[in-house]
Amino acid sequence: MTHRLLLAGLLLIAVLLGAPTAAPAQATRKVFEITMTSFKFEPNLIRFQEGDTVVLRLINADQAGRAHDLASVYLLDIPLTIRGDGRESVSEGRRRIFVDAGKRAEVEFVAKGRGSFAYICSLFAHAAQGMTGAFIVGPASSP
Repeated sequence: MTHRLLLAGLLLIAVLLGAPTAAPAQATRKVFEITMTSFKFEPNLIRFQEGDTVVLRLINADQAGRAHDLASVYLLDIPLTIRGDGRESVSEGRRRIFVDAGKRAEVEFVAKGRGSFAYICSLFAHAAQGMTGAFIVGPASSP
């Protein structure tokens, strides 16, 4: 009986002092290498969770010497860091990252929002020829 009272008292003290709660979800760093060629992205489906730090390594490996871009509405309102040979612009309601043939760029951001978001190569007829993909953003992962 004394042990039960002691345990109950310790439990009460822990509750009153604020017992530790479950750890918050841990965001991760996810790196995706995306090769851009005529007329496709490889891979063309990119999955990550809200809160993840996402790094897109864009490699333009087009043998015909064509420039390509990765353009998406999803990237419009997200702060980006662009390194390497990428050039950024906004048009037609999308943020675009251009990469010339034989060049590389790295795009880094923290994922926000859930859902499926298309990306395309917005250069002349490239998307119509199949140069499309999607970001699939899931809820933040739990510990």
